[in-house]
Amino acid sequence: MAGGVGGRVVVGRHVYGNLYGCDSQVLRDEAALITIVKEAVKVANAMLLSIGSYRFGPGGGLTVFAVVAESHISIHTWPEHGFATVDVYTCGDHTDPKAAFDYIVSQLRPKRVEVFFGDRSMYSE
Repeated sequence: MAGGVGGRVVVGRHVYGNLYGCDSQVLRDEAALITIVKEAVKVANAMLLSIGSYRFGPGGGLTVFAVVAESHISIHTWPEHGFATVDVYTCGDHTDPKAAFDYIVSQLRPKRVEVFFGDRSMYSE
């Protein structure tokens, strides 16, 4: 019940989207994507717990993900299509998932972006 009768007991905000027309070289660059995600954690004002990545075959796409105390940030890439998906979910009033999402977009420089917002909060009755 978004905007419920009482106040927010748990603050959870989810910003995610699709990025079209990205530079395929950047989408293949594991080190660059890890750096981008680490910086996005800072921009979100979150606390990094761990970071990992997985490459799908030689020259293939990548998944780079950060586990943060407040939840997670991830990028999934399909360089052969110039396509990436980005997911930023944080809990707490002190975090800014939209700023982290915008930072990632600025680094991947897509030609087109679709962005979605989800309220993952719990409201008191």
